[in-house]
Amino acid sequence: MEPERSFLADEAVTETFGAQCAALTPPGGTWLLRGELGAGKTTWTRGFVAGLGGDGDQVASPTYAVLHRYETPKGRVFHLDLYRLGEGGAWSLGLEEQVTSRDFLVVEWAGSSGPWPTDWVAELGLEPQDQGRLAVWSLPSRSA
Repeated sequence: MEPERSFLADEAVTETFGAQCAALTPPGGTWLLRGELGAGKTTWTRGFVAGLGGDGDQVASPTYAVLHRYETPKGRVFHLDLYRLGEGGAWSLGLEEQVTSRDFLVVEWAGSSGPWPTDWVAELGLEPQDQGRLAVWSLPSRSA
């Protein structure tokens, strides 16, 4: 399946897009985010958390903390940064023992492999374009 593309004109549109993606994500869903520093990964996550009914204003970049957890009415959101850890390092945090089938996982600086908690794994790339950013994303096939 060919990835979808959208131009996101500013932070507000990026947050709205994050909320729309939250509506498409089943409990246990994982989003792998890619993009350079300042590309909008945390801004998108702010909208994602708000789209699940949580407080988007609490969302901060996980760059230095490595992992943030946000409570929402639909489940917890684990917001993880793999920049320094690498993919295998995420599991050294004991994450597999904490994430349940109702939780959501948002992974910045993610590769394509996992292991991820469920088969529902979507991918989102953000890159600066003009005054906004280009979002390129793909959802897992319906059979996953």
